[in-house]
Amino acid sequence: MRIIWDYIKISDGIRIIKAWGEESCLQIPEDIEGIPVTEIGPYAFSAAEVPRRFRINADERQRLVTEWGVPVQNGSAGIWMTAEGSQAERQKTQEEPVAGNRLQAIRLPATVTAIGDYAFYGCGKLEEVAFTDSLQRIGSGAFMGCGAVRRLEVIEDGSGKNSLYQMLSELRYAIKLTIKSPGKKEEFVVPEYYETSVENIPARILELHFQGTGYRYRQCFRDGKVWYREYDELFRLAESQEPPEVLTQLAYCRIKYPNGLSGEAKKEYLEWFSAHVREAGEYFLKRDDLESVRLICESGGFDGTAETEKRSQGNDGNRKVVADGAGDFYMASMGENVLGEEENVQQNGKAGGENGAGFWESPRASLDVLMEMAGRMGRTEILSCLMDYRHRKQGSGRQKKVFEF
Repeated sequence: MRIIWDYIKISDGIRIIKAWGEESCLQIPEDIEGIPVTEIGPYAFSAAEVPRRFRINADERQRLVTEWGVPVQNGSAGIWMTAEGSQAERQKTQEEPVAGNRLQAIRLPATVTAIGDYAFYGCGKLEEVAFTDSLQRIGSGAFMGCGAVRRLEVIEDGSGKNSLYQMLSELRYAIKLTIKSPGKKEEFVVPEYYETSVENIPARILELHFQGTGYRYRQCFRDGKVWYREYDELFRLAESQEPPEVLTQLAYCRIKYPNGLSGEAKKEYLEWFSAHVREAGEYFLKRDDLESVRLICESGGFDGTAETEKRSQGNDGNRKVVADGAGDFYMASMGENVLGEEENVQQNGKAGGENGAGFWESPRASLDVLMEMAGRMGRTEILSCLMDYRHRKQGSGRQKKVFEF
């Protein structure tokens, strides 16, 4: 991996002003010439034209060539080259700037304390940003136009700096947040939000309204720490505004990383999984996520009753649905006489209308619903895990039979 770094020396260290190469995922070096890299310059990774006030004179520019993160000797010029050497090297290698849509991930070392104005402006394919608590300032519009960022990773050193809140404030889309500190790891989901301006004509002012729970969730990461209680209390509000996919991730992350999780909040998350097993199950099963299903089961998340199921029965009420092999295996384990067959509502006396058209309600155990879904989707490994869990759960409450001969 060959990367060429353009930089200048400033009062407190090194400022990166451009990167060249074929890579799309960059790791900013910690130091150059033994001097720490402390700043990402304005428009450093933007493909837009740099305004005049941010342009750097050619005689100030220097260049570092690295191979797999290691500085490379370059003839008599040594590792670090002058502006003239940089231009000649650029023309010889025909390197392209890693900027705009070419950049997909960026990792900042602990030495970086500032990100300049519009440093990542227009990086529409930037998906992941990693940084540390050492970051103190994020310039205006630094992440404007970075609509693809979905993952943030921050390494905390206990300094209590508010860099995480600054970063979240710059990104209004749904974010998967990972926080690492000595001996601890946490993951959170921070939903998206939108700002709308509504004109208050009598008062002659514009009122700013926030749509979505993302704005309020971001307030739970202020003052350099995580406000767990406030974060968990927002779940009730999120249930009325966020889609099931986001709610599934919100609840799962808190169950998997229960730092600061109260017993009441844990119970609420687990009850949500039981009541919305179809939505949560679809999310996990589509990804064939055995680890997540096992964790929620072992935590008691699918031990309740699913939401009332409503089905419409018409002229096709007697139609049989043929299950696949895994579904047959599941149905047989449940003791069903006819595999994949839906009962006729008229047989249960719950039909409405002459041809059996109407609605019937059937409350079912969440675990049964999830097992049926796993069978129909052919997730045999998950189905086996669920059956094993059910067997252990049922067996724990019964005494073993003793046979005498």
